[in-house]
Amino acid sequence: MFIHQIPAIIRKVLPKLTWQYQTKDDSREVYFTFDDGPTPEITNFVLDCLDTYSFKATFFCIGKNMLAHPELVQVIIDKGHSIGNHTMNHANAWKYKHQSYMHDYQSCLDVIHSFGVNSVGFRPPYGRITNYIYHQISQLEPVYMWTYLSGDYNKDLSPSDILRSAKQSIKPGCILVFHDSVKAFPRLRVVLPELLEFCKREKYLLKAL
Repeated sequence: MFIHQIPAIIRKVLPKLTWQYQTKDDSREVYFTFDDGPTPEITNFVLDCLDTYSFKATFFCIGKNMLAHPELVQVIIDKGHSIGNHTMNHANAWKYKHQSYMHDYQSCLDVIHSFGVNSVGFRPPYGRITNYIYHQISQLEPVYMWTYLSGDYNKDLSPSDILRSAKQSIKPGCILVFHDSVKAFPRLRVVLPELLEFCKREKYLLKAL
C-alpha cells in the first residue's frame, strides 16, 4: 500500500521541516509542487495546464536538468512560478557522504542563482533526511516536505487511485508533490488537469511557495 501522507507523529518530531502552511481561517490557498524537472514537453504540459487557470506552482529542479534545458527554466521564471533546489544530480542523502552531498546541494543552488533568481527552498530527493539536512541546511533555507505525495511515478498506482486520495487530501495550506518527469507522465497527464479543475470548482487558489 502506497503512503500518500506522512503520519502526524513524524511531522511533530521534525518541526524544522515544512510540511504544510498555517493559513488564515478564510484562506483557500494550496501549493502544488513539481519535482525532478525541467523535462521538455512534460514541463511544458504542466505549465500549459497551470496557465489555463492562472495558477502558480513551485518547481524543485535538478541542477543538471536546468543546465540541459535553460530555455525551459526561463519560461518557468517568466510565468511567475518559483524554483527550488532538488540537488544537482538527484542525490540520495542516505548514500552520499556529507561533504559530497553538500557539494551537490550547493552546485544546484549556484545554477539557480545563475538565472538571476533565488531558491525558494530545498526538497531532498526521495524525501530522505539526515541530521545534517535537518540541523544545517534547514538553517540556510526552508526544507520543504509535503502534506500529500501523489506517487505519480509509481506505475502500480492508477490515475483514479491518485485522484481519489488527492481530492480527499486537499485542504487549505497543504503542499502536494507531483513530478514533471518521464516516469510520472503517464499518470500526471491524466491527474493534473482534473485536479486543477477540482481546485477551481472548490474555489482553491494555487500559489507558489
